[in-house]
Amino acid sequence: MELTRGLKHANRYRKIAAVLARHGFGYILQEVGLFHILSLPKRLASDPNDFNMHSIGERIRLVLEDLGPTFIKLGQLISTREDIFPPSIIEEMEKLQDEVPPFPFEQARQIIENDLGRPLDDIYYTFSEEPIAAASIGQVHQAVLHDGHRVAVKVSRPHIKETIEKDIDILRDLARLFSQRFHWARYYRLQDVIEEYVDAIRDEVDYYVEARNTEKMRTNMASFPALEIPAVFEKYSSRRVLTITFLEGIKLAELGSSNKDFHKKELARSLTDAFLHQVLIDGFFHSDPHPGNIIFTDSDKAGFIDFGQVGRLNKAMRRQFINYVIAMTRKKPDQVADAIYGMADIPETIDHDQFAEDVYYLLAKYYEIPFHEIRFGEAINDIFATSHRYEIQIYKEYTMLAKAFITFEGIIEHLDPDLSIVEIAEPYGRRLAKEQMDPRKIAKDWLKEGMRQRNYLLDIPKEFRDALSKLNNSHVGVEMKIPKINIFLNKLDRISNRVSFSIILLAFSIIMVGLIIGSTFGDSSSPLVRLPVIEISFIISFFMFLWLLYAIFKSGRF
Repeated sequence: MELTRGLKHANRYRKIAAVLARHGFGYILQEVGLFHILSLPKRLASDPNDFNMHSIGERIRLVLEDLGPTFIKLGQLISTREDIFPPSIIEEMEKLQDEVPPFPFEQARQIIENDLGRPLDDIYYTFSEEPIAAASIGQVHQAVLHDGHRVAVKVSRPHIKETIEKDIDILRDLARLFSQRFHWARYYRLQDVIEEYVDAIRDEVDYYVEARNTEKMRTNMASFPALEIPAVFEKYSSRRVLTITFLEGIKLAELGSSNKDFHKKELARSLTDAFLHQVLIDGFFHSDPHPGNIIFTDSDKAGFIDFGQVGRLNKAMRRQFINYVIAMTRKKPDQVADAIYGMADIPETIDHDQFAEDVYYLLAKYYEIPFHEIRFGEAINDIFATSHRYEIQIYKEYTMLAKAFITFEGIIEHLDPDLSIVEIAEPYGRRLAKEQMDPRKIAKDWLKEGMRQRNYLLDIPKEFRDALSKLNNSHVGVEMKIPKINIFLNKLDRISNRVSFSIILLAFSIIMVGLIIGSTFGDSSSPLVRLPVIEISFIISFFMFLWLLYAIFKSGRF
């Protein structure tokens, strides 16, 4: 088996294999041909058939905790994919905490000064050495600029980008291996989940991305006076340093104990209005609106922070989502199924009638619930989970939106349990539906589609000529893919090493026997007889035996 950059990351692979074996996943290593990369003592101490007494979900959580920040972040992503993973896994992943000790202030100072090219005191009038928050990607310090602005300064952890990139290589390799070997890895779309995670983590670790997202959100939300978005100080920011306005306020959990009288119902409505505008009008929304990312700055004002993760929906996606919501509110299973088909990749083998019937039974549980009591995010996620059972692959933009809705609804329910997001969304739905029915827009869409088809038709003669040219020049080849060939070659490599090992030992045994017989029955005057042949042969063969053992075990092909 050939692993991407395997030699470069050999130690990390061995650590991951050791952690998997320790928590009862040795059978997986054995199945994919990775059990051999464990060191000899750990291999002898591990039993690939030991399934451990803990549940699968708990063991996965323990593995991710032992492997550090990159894997904890992966677990947190998995916890949001209720449409794919079972509740037993989701519940354990929700227990993962992104809490790590802060790194020393001197390292933070060095990163700031290296990136911004100036001494820290020239940039900030005051700078708190103790961070106010620390996470796996970086930490936040409070500071004051020389012009008097209070700011929050995010600083990346030293070498975090290199660490994440190394783990990304390994995660991709493992996802590929598991998907080749296990049905469950394909069913849970492990490779797609890893790629979604890669996109998210790379954006989070690059503060330039967060700065652009923050500025765009601040511009989009300018017409919502009840919502505050911090300003970015680009002059004092880089890929590893982000300086933004410090929002003074309290978190959701502190509202009940605050002496200040917060207008919770007004805040709930303002936040919901702003969030729906982000999703349905701008197509650019905060994809992780958990309680830690919302700060209540005044009795009737709140602020969003941390735009490392944002969701995007183009105009066609927004229209399709509205069609889906309208079909759900009308409780039309056929229309819901049709809307899903426009939001996903559909397998050719799907039973359309059976899928529509399952959607009908799922919607039935909402028939008796008053319209204003329907939990929007939960209803969306239920349909997505049903789709997954039919191997319908919902586009990640929609699954990200479902996750954001579920998280956001939890916050709104805390502020105002009687508020219905569905009711507030109605005017937006009517507005978008009206836009869809606008004759000018319909004519424009038809014209655009006509031009696209015209270009396709004009390309057909050229494509046909190119195909004939390749046939005439014998440039047509056949590509064959054998998905599990790497596993087969890996086992073949290990077998050949064992055969070589046995042959060499046999050869040394024959040579030693020959020398012993020669020294016993041969000419005593021969100089060879007078030499300690047996001792020398034994020493040489012993050292070559040790060298061969070391070489084979080090190669990991035994």
